Amino acid sequence: MRPIAAFLRLVLAFGICAATAQPICAARIESNVTFVPAKELLSDITKAPEQNHGIALKSYLSAPGYSATVVRRTRAGSAEVHRNVSDVWYVIDGGGILVTGGSLVGARETEPGELRGQSVSGGTPRRIARGDLIGIPAGIPHWVSAIDGAQLVYLVVKVKASARSR
Repeated sequence: MRPIAAFLRLVLAFGICAATAQPICAARIESNVTFVPAKELLSDITKAPEQNHGIALKSYLSAPGYSATVVRRTRAGSAEVHRNVSDVWYVIDGGGILVTGGSLVGARETEPGELRGQSVSGGTPRRIARGDLIGIPAGIPHWVSAIDGAQLVYLVVKVKASARSR
């Protein structure tokens, strides 16, 4: 098994376990397994139409409590805060600067629990690159402030925060 495919399955299983709080997740999800070979995933995101702000998205899973999407960024975008959703990122290709923490500049609510801003003030910048894993808890501002080279491609597993953790 290719390392990237194995890691993507691990991240997905982690997200499902966290979302459902089930200790034995594999038995519960076996009949609904989603498998996307690495070549297909990369081909899909390369062909995905670019939306506003240099972002292309390809969603692979969406269920109560979690989702998994591959994101391709070709330039810096808006800063974000998800009040009720934690993000787990795995960088597939490229790199850039991810700023976390601090506060949103020019924050506006785009939908319930979702804030967007121009940038992040007072956050911690980190250089991210292929193979990096990033966990961003619900409520933490984050912003891709720069892209190294042509693009940044990453898997994001979004896990809804339980009522207990909010």
